[in-house]
Amino acid sequence: MFWLLFACIKSPSPVLPRIATGDDGLRSEWLAEGSIADRLAAPDDASLVLYYTAEQKGDLAPCGCPDNPRGGLPRAAAYIEASSPGIILNGGYWLDDGRTLDGSPMADASVKNRWMVAGLQQIGVDAVHVGFDDLIGLSRMEDGPPDLPMVSANLSGPGIVTHTIIVQGGLTVGITGVSHPGHISIATPGYSRGDPEKRAADVLTTLGDQVDLVVLFNHGATAATKSLLQSHEVDLVIDTAHHRSFDPPFRHSDAVWVRSHDQGQRLGELRLGLEKGDISWAIDRKIDMDVTVPDQADQAILAAQAQRELRELEKQLFGR
Repeated sequence: MFWLLFACIKSPSPVLPRIATGDDGLRSEWLAEGSIADRLAAPDDASLVLYYTAEQKGDLAPCGCPDNPRGGLPRAAAYIEASSPGIILNGGYWLDDGRTLDGSPMADASVKNRWMVAGLQQIGVDAVHVGFDDLIGLSRMEDGPPDLPMVSANLSGPGIVTHTIIVQGGLTVGITGVSHPGHISIATPGYSRGDPEKRAADVLTTLGDQVDLVVLFNHGATAATKSLLQSHEVDLVIDTAHHRSFDPPFRHSDAVWVRSHDQGQRLGELRLGLEKGDISWAIDRKIDMDVTVPDQADQAILAAQAQRELRELEKQLFGR
């Protein structure tokens, strides 16, 4: 009798990802439910793993969506902490570029940006791409450039290097990026903006001689990026442009192209297989950062401190 009752109990159904297949050897997986353990990648023979996000705009917390707010650096940190080792990247627009009608920074922008820097430092980000929007925030930092691994091939100034090289799993990975330079009427004191294609060409040539894999961030400079790929010196493009759709990776020239999700609402986990120096396969896993993903403890503390300071500023400014 007990055996019959036990036999009638169904095991929980496994959490299956939504899958989109792209060019040969390329696919995406969208994990939108289950615990962190349910969403972790199955063991594979990936040569390299990269975790990437973007467009937090100074907010450590999830987006302000009234229904199922997603994103937030604390949730991304919890997933990364539970996962296999990899390179941690931010594709751009991580700072708040908020400006008033006269062009001066919004009162809360400096507070948000200071805490975002602390969050990225705590998570141990390996490379942070500086987009034009970030340059606005950087140019208004009174204490000087943040201690972060900031890269850009065509935006330059204090704290920014043209590229960085990271060693992971026995591979050397070169990372750089290009951004649109913004309108000439917008000032970024202390920082300069150059042509993305012209500035990046020399950087890519230098990197190609030193590393096993070249990663190029693209933030609003798609035409330049496509032109740069014709040199066949780029292996991977991480594109940041407010993307919200679920698309598989694709190949352009010899490079694999993936897209970050707007506001960091989905964390990208890119698992790559390399063969003779080329990307032979790629699984671009999109992990929903929804309410069922817990906050990483240290990041949660930072986010709470940021919220308290912002609420206090609001009281000072508006009396509420």
